[in-house]
Amino acid sequence: MGLEISVLASTASFFNSLAFGIIALVLVGGSWCLVGLVMGDAPKRGVDTSIIQFFGGFVSVIISLLIAWKTNSWETGITNRLAIFACGTLVLSGFMNFHMLQFMSKAMQTGPNGVIWSIIQSGCVSPFVCSILLFKVVEFTWLRGMGILCLLCALILFVFTKNNDSKGGYLWKVQAFICFGIVAIQQNLNVWPSYYEETKNISSVVRALCVSGGTLLGSIIHNTFNMTPEFKQKIFANLKNLMLWKYVFALQFFSLIFAYTLLYPGMDVMAEQGRGGMCYPLMVGSCIVFFTIISVLLLKERMRKIQLAAILVCVAGLVLICTGA
Repeated sequence: MGLEISVLASTASFFNSLAFGIIALVLVGGSWCLVGLVMGDAPKRGVDTSIIQFFGGFVSVIISLLIAWKTNSWETGITNRLAIFACGTLVLSGFMNFHMLQFMSKAMQTGPNGVIWSIIQSGCVSPFVCSILLFKVVEFTWLRGMGILCLLCALILFVFTKNNDSKGGYLWKVQAFICFGIVAIQQNLNVWPSYYEETKNISSVVRALCVSGGTLLGSIIHNTFNMTPEFKQKIFANLKNLMLWKYVFALQFFSLIFAYTLLYPGMDVMAEQGRGGMCYPLMVGSCIVFFTIISVLLLKERMRKIQLAAILVCVAGLVLICTGA
């Protein structure tokens, strides 16, 4: 009995430690690569990305509602007006993410996926800047200032990256930087509830429900406005396409499991440890590195020198942000 209590105590201690926060967020960042792969690959296989997002959001909402109902998750965290407002901002976050992924998918059809992914994910570092300017939980140091400067330099280098082929011109760069701006706003909406006592107790299930609800809402509005006889035919054709359901399952399995067990718990632990500003640099760094490897080995994209330099500068900037004291 004494040994069991000791093991349980050490386990509980680990899940409230900085080490758990770092490991959780690196794993979450790595799992984000699956989103990039699906959004880039689906149109090539005749599967509409808005349909993937609709069914993905629908599945996520249903599962989250069932779990929230069984566990009474909303009773523990949604106890005040600020918490209700926070849920609304998470819905808006999911709504914006739907449209960002649509832009990203279009960009990936003509531009180098690895570069596009790196540009967009760099926008996830914006919560770090807000953690300094608004939440005052991270001290600004010269090392972290250099890290931010490195990220800006990396973005400039990405601008000068050439296409892998003659398709698309410069449109993919415009689309990628639009996504960068959307992500910068959307991720701040996603992270700020972790900084307030009135909102940080909102359960992971409820947060995931709100974000997936926003995605579902975005897909409904988008598909309603684009509903034509041709699009209806495409929907019915996609419903018979096994790849649609493979994409939906793959995205929702990792999204839900990681959101419940790693993403929000990891962010809360990091915030409690006074390292909230490290959350997105950790996730961004891991997903950029992993996706770069995937784009070269799996997608067979050509790694140009300027692209490699941009990625190295970007990762160096993220390391400085995380470690700068």
